[in-house]
Amino acid sequence: MSEQYRKIRVLVETSQRAFRGIIHQPLTGENLRFSDYINTYPNAFISLTEAQVTDRGQHYRVGDKQAHIAIAVSAITYITALDDE
Repeated sequence: MSEQYRKIRVLVETSQRAFRGIIHQPLTGENLRFSDYINTYPNAFISLTEAQVTDRGQHYRVGDKQAHIAIAVSAITYITALDDE
């Protein structure tokens, strides 16, 4: 049986860069709200798919697109779901 995921488009900021991409939140367990999932995130890195660097910090990378990136959770200064997109 494969695990099911909810795709959530997010904005993630670090002190160096900002990223837009998709988090794949498992639909199993008790943390179905995005805020609960993020507050109890168990890994050292958060994975984004369909990621793009946006305009913050190192401007030479603005517009870079990657199929998958991993961001150190300890580096994140801001994260939010982008419900309006």
